[in-house]
Amino acid sequence: MTLTRRIHPEAASELFEAAEWYEAARTDLGDDFLSEVGATEWQVLDWPEAARVFPGWNELPVVRSASVRVFPYRVLYYLTDTEVVIVAYAHNRRKPKYWEHWLDG
Repeated sequence: MTLTRRIHPEAASELFEAAEWYEAARTDLGDDFLSEVGATEWQVLDWPEAARVFPGWNELPVVRSASVRVFPYRVLYYLTDTEVVIVAYAHNRRKPKYWEHWLDG
């Protein structure tokens, strides 16, 4: 079964804010960032259970963390029967679990 991707609205906002920040830092760096995030998403869709469970996470849904190559970001997501739900595109230095309340929405 092929899973579909759903992105939490707050996650979508933070993704595009990060891309804008990288683009402002250097031309085309925002595009490079989005490309690497996209590659990580494809990996997640192809092998949804391959990423590690978010460190210290012992609740349902099971939140997994896939690293973005080159950039200090992770794609945080959980699985349903039909979807990969992306909860956050988290910078590695951002406060852990800031996205936790997004699981309700």
